[in-house]
Amino acid sequence: MCVGLLLSLTLPTASIAQAPRCISQGQAASLVTFALPSLVQGVARRCANSLGPNAYLSINAEALARRYQPDADAAWPLARRTMAGFFSQLLGQPMPEEMNSDVLRMLLEPMLGKLLAKAVNIGDCGTINAAITQAAPLPGHNLGELAAMAATIADKKDKGIAGVLHICRPEPHIEPRP
Repeated sequence: MCVGLLLSLTLPTASIAQAPRCISQGQAASLVTFALPSLVQGVARRCANSLGPNAYLSINAEALARRYQPDADAAWPLARRTMAGFFSQLLGQPMPEEMNSDVLRMLLEPMLGKLLAKAVNIGDCGTINAAITQAAPLPGHNLGELAAMAATIADKKDKGIAGVLHICRPEPHIEPRP
């Protein structure tokens, strides 16, 4: 989700057309999980006027971001490899070493929340607050996996997220009949 939006804003259309067909559910979940702390904070800022000071998100965004941070930290290695794969596929060369480091992480973390929060329709803030209220008890990695699955289900036209990020649909698991 995050990388797709980021890439759609930074890469020329011709390069986007060469994007890999899809990334795995695990890769998508790692990107979402990595982005959770900054996403929660960014959405809270975006929705602050709409929700008011007593909304769950207004009161709990900072605490949620801190709670999701360990899962975001754990998701970073796979998220970084996924981004490196996008870089290689889109530009035809490996990601420069200086970008394949924590420098990239320091740049992406705050940018992702702002970027994704801008995509939030203010009219959806109440629904987002309700969803975050229900999802808050989940660990960050579970929330990342659910978000990746939901994005796959929502992508009925198979156009990807932001026209860039395609999540591979899992193969159906069919139990043999006795």
